[in-house]
Amino acid sequence: MTELFSKKGNDKTFDNFIPKSESDFMEYAELFSHKLCPYKKSYHYIALLKVMMRLSLTSLKAVDVKDFASLVTTILARSVKYFSFL
Repeated sequence: MTELFSKKGNDKTFDNFIPKSESDFMEYAELFSHKLCPYKKSYHYIALLKVMMRLSLTSLKAVDVKDFASLVTTILARSVKYFSFL
């Protein structure tokens, strides 16, 4: 949607966008996700995510890693619930 209203030559891309605010970081995460989407079916995609998480979380405080673990647990529960209906 941002692309529809951005001025030509001022497009935000993963490579040129520098997030500063919380909403900027949310938008940056979306850009990053779109950049990874083409690789979702790759055999190596899960390994990529695991390494990215390990590298990204290593320097965080335990309370922040615990918060992240809680998020992953919630996603897992939803996934199990969804796929049990298929």
